[in-house]
Amino acid sequence: MGAIQNLLQEVPLSAVLMERVALAEQKYEGAMRENAELKQRLRALEDENAALRTLTPTPRHDDLDQETARVLAHLFSAEGDARDVGITARILQMEKGLVQYHLDQLESAGMAKCTSGNYVKHHMYWSPTPEGRKYAVKRKLI
Repeated sequence: MGAIQNLLQEVPLSAVLMERVALAEQKYEGAMRENAELKQRLRALEDENAALRTLTPTPRHDDLDQETARVLAHLFSAEGDARDVGITARILQMEKGLVQYHLDQLESAGMAKCTSGNYVKHHMYWSPTPEGRKYAVKRKLI
């Protein structure tokens, strides 16, 4: 008997109370077993989740968005003046600032670099790097 049941033996109507206390103790013990089972199940699910994370491919940081890839494809096939930021913007029908943004993204990814420029006339020429050419060919951008 539990400690509470021992105290209730001296109280009138103790049989009814003792039954209710016994029922409460059974429910408590059942809840404690269920809690232990749920903790064990949680640990198993956490282990399974960790295992699945190792199987999930990590996102590639060298993936380019569609418009940035379009600028890279243009640089890959363009020659001479067509690699100028302003001319690239006209050919691709984009704002010059937007083209510059995509060129910055390509530069930070190591896929393009500014090869020359005439600062007086505001002409900047860009070329794909070997990594950029590799990306364009492997992703079939051209």
